[in-house]
Amino acid sequence: MFILDPMSNTTEPHICENCSNQFNDAFCNHCGQKRAHRITMPHIFHEVAHAFTHADKGFLHLLLRLFVKPGIVAREYILEKKRKRYFNPFQYILIIGSIAAFVAINSHFAETTMEVMGPGGTPSKRILDFQHGISKIMTKYYNFVVLLQLPFFALGSFLMFRKYKFNYAEHLTLHTFITAQATLLGMGTMLLIGWSGKPGVYFGFVVGLLSMAYQVFAFTQFFQDGSLKGVLKGIAANILGYLLFMAFVLVILIIVSIVVIKFG
Repeated sequence: MFILDPMSNTTEPHICENCSNQFNDAFCNHCGQKRAHRITMPHIFHEVAHAFTHADKGFLHLLLRLFVKPGIVAREYILEKKRKRYFNPFQYILIIGSIAAFVAINSHFAETTMEVMGPGGTPSKRILDFQHGISKIMTKYYNFVVLLQLPFFALGSFLMFRKYKFNYAEHLTLHTFITAQATLLGMGTMLLIGWSGKPGVYFGFVVGLLSMAYQVFAFTQFFQDGSLKGVLKGIAANILGYLLFMAFVLVILIIVSIVVIKFG
C-alpha cells in the first residue's frame, strides 16, 4: 500500500510497510526505511539524481573524491568507519565494471591487443580460434575480470604492509576503491583505441604505469607514509599483486589449452 503525501506531517504515527513497525519520524527506527509514498515519474527522476549527485554519498561525489584523495576516502571508510558518507564501494565497482565492459565490447580492445601479442609467423587455425575465444571472453566478461583482480592485488598489499595490522578484508575493500578508479583510466585507453583503430598493447602499457602510480599514491595516503620506503613498498605491492594475478591467469590458460588440444 502506498501512502503519505510528501507534504503530510511526518510526526504522525505510521506503520512501516517493510517491517510493520510503528514509528513517528521520517524513517523507521527498526529497519531504517523511509516513509513510503506512491512511485511516480518525478519520484524516479528525483531518486536517480539523488543517487548520483547527493553531496554526502552520491556516485559522482565518490568518483571525484577518488581522483584526488583515494587513500583518505578509503581510510575514512575502513578505519574511521564513516560508511554513511560515501557511495558503497562494491556497488561503485560493479557500476564502473559494467560501463567498462560496454566500452570494451565497442572498442575491440581485446581483439587488437591479442593480434599484437599473438605468436609470430602464420598461426594455425586452432591457435587463431583459441586467441579469438580468449579475446571474446575478455571482452564479454570484462567486468568479471576487473573483479577477479581484486583478491590478488589485495593479497599483494596485505603481504607488503603487514605491520599496519589491517586484515585481508580491509585490504580487499581498499582495492575495491582503487581498482574501480583504475578501471576508469582503462576505459579512457579503450576509447582512444576505438577512436584511433591502433593496437592497444602500447596504450595498455602506459595505462599500466598510470594505474601503478595511482595505486602508490593511494597507498601513501591510506597508510600515511609518503617516504621513499613507503613508495617502494607500494610499487612492490602493485607488482606482487599483478604477478599473482598473471600467474593465476597463466594456470587457467594452460588448463584450457590442454583441454582444447586434447578434445578440440
